[in-house]
Amino acid sequence: MRKIFNHPFIPITACFIAGLLLGSFFQLPILHIAIALLFAAIFLLIRKKRPLILVVILLILFGMFRFQIGQLQPEHHIAHFIDHLGIEKVQIEGQIIEEPEVSSDKISCIVKLTKLEGIPVLGNIRLTIKDTYNDTAPYYGDHICYNGTIFRPLKSNNPYSFNYREYLENNNIHGISYLYKSDYAITKESKNLYYFLIVVPRNWIRARIDRFYPSKYSGFLKAILLGEKSSLPLQLRQDFASSGLSHILAVSGLHTGVIALIFLTIFQIVLRNRNAARILTIILLLYYMLLAHAVPSVQRAVIMISLVLLAKILQRRISTINILFAAAFIILVINPLQLFSIGFQLSFISVFAILVIFQYLSQKLNPLRKNHPKIFWLLNLVLLSLMVQIVLAPLTIHYFHTLALGGIIANVIAIPLISLVLPLSIFSILFPISAICAIYVAANKLLLFIVFAISRFVALHRILLFDFLYLNDSQVIALYAVLTILILLWKNTDNPKTKLYKFLSFSILTAAILIVPGLLLERNLEITVLDVGQGDAIVVRTPDRKTILIDTGDKTMRRDYGELVVVPYFKARGIKEIDLLILTHPHADHIGGAQAVMNNLKIDKVLLPRCDYESQLYDNVLTFIDDNDIEIIYADTSLVFEEFEQINLKIFHPTYEYKNETNVNNYSIVIKIEYGDFSVLFTGDAEKEVEAILVENWGDKLDSDLLKVGHHGSNSSSTLDFLEYVSPEYAVISVGTKNRYDHPDEEIIARLDSSTDELFRTDQDGAVIFLYGGNTLKIKTILSEREVIDCDI
Repeated sequence: MRKIFNHPFIPITACFIAGLLLGSFFQLPILHIAIALLFAAIFLLIRKKRPLILVVILLILFGMFRFQIGQLQPEHHIAHFIDHLGIEKVQIEGQIIEEPEVSSDKISCIVKLTKLEGIPVLGNIRLTIKDTYNDTAPYYGDHICYNGTIFRPLKSNNPYSFNYREYLENNNIHGISYLYKSDYAITKESKNLYYFLIVVPRNWIRARIDRFYPSKYSGFLKAILLGEKSSLPLQLRQDFASSGLSHILAVSGLHTGVIALIFLTIFQIVLRNRNAARILTIILLLYYMLLAHAVPSVQRAVIMISLVLLAKILQRRISTINILFAAAFIILVINPLQLFSIGFQLSFISVFAILVIFQYLSQKLNPLRKNHPKIFWLLNLVLLSLMVQIVLAPLTIHYFHTLALGGIIANVIAIPLISLVLPLSIFSILFPISAICAIYVAANKLLLFIVFAISRFVALHRILLFDFLYLNDSQVIALYAVLTILILLWKNTDNPKTKLYKFLSFSILTAAILIVPGLLLERNLEITVLDVGQGDAIVVRTPDRKTILIDTGDKTMRRDYGELVVVPYFKARGIKEIDLLILTHPHADHIGGAQAVMNNLKIDKVLLPRCDYESQLYDNVLTFIDDNDIEIIYADTSLVFEEFEQINLKIFHPTYEYKNETNVNNYSIVIKIEYGDFSVLFTGDAEKEVEAILVENWGDKLDSDLLKVGHHGSNSSSTLDFLEYVSPEYAVISVGTKNRYDHPDEEIIARLDSSTDELFRTDQDGAVIFLYGGNTLKIKTILSEREVIDCDI
């Protein structure tokens, strides 16, 4: 216990974080929290003996109060009435408060609102200006006026997908708006002190980087020096992520530490006064933090280094772990929402791993330092990379569903090289003599080439890369709780035998946390209708854990829903294999994502209709299937699928001999799945002609509890006669928001509303999940957050 109080910011920050979490989960009246906080503070002040429990309560209440205060918005804030603005255009006025991100076809910028229709209003929005050119872009400080709409960003519309609304709100952005180049006017140019001190130097640094380095290196240097990742090539991002080197792309503690060391050394040489050099270094670090957009990793590193330098100035004992928690406390007091930032979590946990676990284990290697220094430093590098990778593993699996252990090897070479790249980059940018700059640049290019080559090699050969991994929130919390307990117990034990028992207990607990939740899952039939815009992609998970994927979503010039939605869903679920891929018919909105799906997942069998269709996309899919020896089954009503033991899967259409040269939609595979008393009918894009055939051939056997509505709710399907025979209690339409076909048809909506208990639409509800087991059907929507429980199936 005494050791904890030697590091006071550990319990202080832990209690404060507990308060922030309680404040986020329980929306208590802020006045009540404030009164309780005041009484606790007064009681502590008047008491000579201060009970520990009361101090803990005070810190927790402070955390709750700080979180709730952060959620309060002024009366005229856009967050209060954004949902009531509608689709009508209004006159919007505001000021651009961050440098716009400019690309070839659009400009994105943050606008601080000043007026709507002449009425004063507060709040920040993200504005995207489409179809523009770089030389006409608005600039930081400009006051802009345009007619447009503001709407609240969407939340997640698919399971495990990125929550764009939450991301923006955590960055104090409460709305988004779009317009075209000719629709806005710059009413005033305003240049403040921030512009001259930060924006102008930042632009100068960018220009110097672009001048001396080719594009493949310049984007990387802007990322590691300025925290700007927008110009990083996609392939480079993927290579660094797959090779376990993605931390290098962030302005991390390593980068900030090297920069601090450079400036501290220069100041000590010039000034000969250590304290003056330290003070100037702190000032420059704070300035650099603003230059680097004050991203969480830079904030943490700058605060920690500044506190260390301040402790040396004041001649105080330095505890790096205490300083780490102090930095976390300062950042969270300023912005509590940083607690939920991935960057904040990764940054602090990685440094915690270095300061606590790595330093402890590194001491065990000290006997090698004198006799074998090279081996000592090599083992230290390996150990450092290993510990960081292991401790961050729960978070990286939870957020990214991958574990790139190849980074343990890659970092041994990359980290020393990056330690050289950073000073070379700074000298090449800042040194005034061009000839000397050219030498720095040449050396830097060579080092960058090696780093890029290592990253590419490890990524290309997928060295120790594990993907399709899954951990839920509870598992992540449990793993870190067990790790914390192990650290506390380990440090209080010197007996090797006792340490062995503790390590074995830790290993058993870890294995239980990873394995038991999967064993406890109920054996249900799960059907997820993914939101893939104007297309279909439906995942069927059988009670015996087999997987059927019905269609793969659309593929357009800008979006591949297989890559953007379907594959990430399978990665997040930890599902690597599809037992049966059903491509209902060869239209792009149903098979567009097939290439991405087949590239990333193991496909056992593919079910196709036998039809002739000329399409480059369809030809590519068939070629890939053939080249990879994937078994093809052509649809026929006589087929029996014995591999799915716990469900009954039956094809109703088409027959093997079916021909229709005029309408490919009518080749759609129509299947019915039954499990217990629950049945689902999937109809693809089958139209009226097929529905008539189904009624004639199958009659009462069409009766189903759930209907996947044909052809996205078009009036070419869902006839009254067909719906009467199916008589579904529930129906779901897979359809894109504001699609060009105006699907679903209003008459069909009215028809479905009158013939079903509940209708779901992916354009309004997002993905829809149907879970059936134990005679109970549970329905959950992701975007609209609707929930239905039917115990009478």
